[in-house]
Amino acid sequence: MERRTMREVQEGEVPVDGGTAVQINADRPVFRGNGAYDYVCVSCGNVLAAGMDPAYMTRRVRVRCGRCRTVNISAEVPVAQARRPR
Repeated sequence: MERRTMREVQEGEVPVDGGTAVQINADRPVFRGNGAYDYVCVSCGNVLAAGMDPAYMTRRVRVRCGRCRTVNISAEVPVAQARRPR
């Protein structure tokens, strides 16, 4: 399996629609699939999603690492803010 590093959620960045999955057990990935990639935490390298296809790891997917508590996002493009700045 090839590993892909997720990125940390930026301040003010909100998910388009969806929430944040919480990894309860740091030794078990939150998501498991049959794809070619494992997605790991940007801060500590903990596996958050195992065997995932990139088509399923969209900008809606956010995971809080069970080891270091960093909120990770799998998207390569920034998530737009939900509301216009005032």
